[in-house]
Amino acid sequence: MDQKIKKSSSVIFIISVCLYLPFIESWFGGKLWGLHWQSPMFMDQLSNYLRVIKLILVLLGGLVLYRKIGEIREKIVNVFARNFFIYSSYLLLTVQVPLLLLGVMFEGISLSNLDYLHKDKTFNDRSIYVYTADPGAMGKAYHYFYLKCQLPFNRYELKLIKKTSWMYEFGFEVQENNLVVTDKSENGKTHIFDITNFTCNAKT
Repeated sequence: MDQKIKKSSSVIFIISVCLYLPFIESWFGGKLWGLHWQSPMFMDQLSNYLRVIKLILVLLGGLVLYRKIGEIREKIVNVFARNFFIYSSYLLLTVQVPLLLLGVMFEGISLSNLDYLHKDKTFNDRSIYVYTADPGAMGKAYHYFYLKCQLPFNRYELKLIKKTSWMYEFGFEVQENNLVVTDKSENGKTHIFDITNFTCNAKT
């Protein structure tokens, strides 16, 4: 009897880890709970592998839920708690599988063009990072210019300097306390942003 109870508890634990943990991580918004490790490009690469892992976990959790439904009904005596766990688990399975499949597909396409999405340059004591958000035909593209600050344990922090309209080809540099962005597709038109107040405060 004790062995059966222990086995049922393990089944519930496995389902909870496989279905609820990926959902919580996705719901949080930041990749790996806002880890920000090494570089934005690295985190972008890591996020696609993470989606594949989450998809495998969700499918595994759904399989265990389907095959062990009887054990779950025996283990959770309270009717409300039992129904809540079963139906919410099926709901998470139904919601996450198509979203993760779409994420893996579209992120796989974007990974082939990482140099276009991520640009990172260091000028003396300032590191400037540019992220290009380009949804293609589904929306308007923008560039996000950030000051990138180093944190302990090889982590980083991004401080938004400016969001600009998309440019076909551009260059950027720091001149004294100004970020100078050159739109090479419009006869060298320049945009100058004052970054005097953008600094990296030391954190421990």
